[in-house]
Amino acid sequence: MRRKPLQCPFCDNFLAGPVDLNIGALELTGGICRCKAVYVLDRTGHNLGEIFLNGLTFACRGDIDKALSLNPEDYETEEFDYDLHSHTIGRNPRIGRASKLLFVKLKEP
Repeated sequence: MRRKPLQCPFCDNFLAGPVDLNIGALELTGGICRCKAVYVLDRTGHNLGEIFLNGLTFACRGDIDKALSLNPEDYETEEFDYDLHSHTIGRNPRIGRASKLLFVKLKEP
């Protein structure tokens, strides 16, 4: 996939770069789209499990119990390689440990 500007994969809205956030006891780097999708950054590409849980918790407004009770059919996710310098996303299977950006969007009940 060719690199493109940071856009929400769910609504194509252009997004600001991830910022450091503190939500209760949760500390992460990410942001929120106007469609209510959230995105979280893994600078190293080594902690996808951690940012996945952080993303679900962030989408649940900091409620980790709610995040842990979700089933896979309750949300959608998309993962991209992220270039911090050019503020672009893409998918490149040849890049081993690029920064990753994970998008999470809860489905409406």
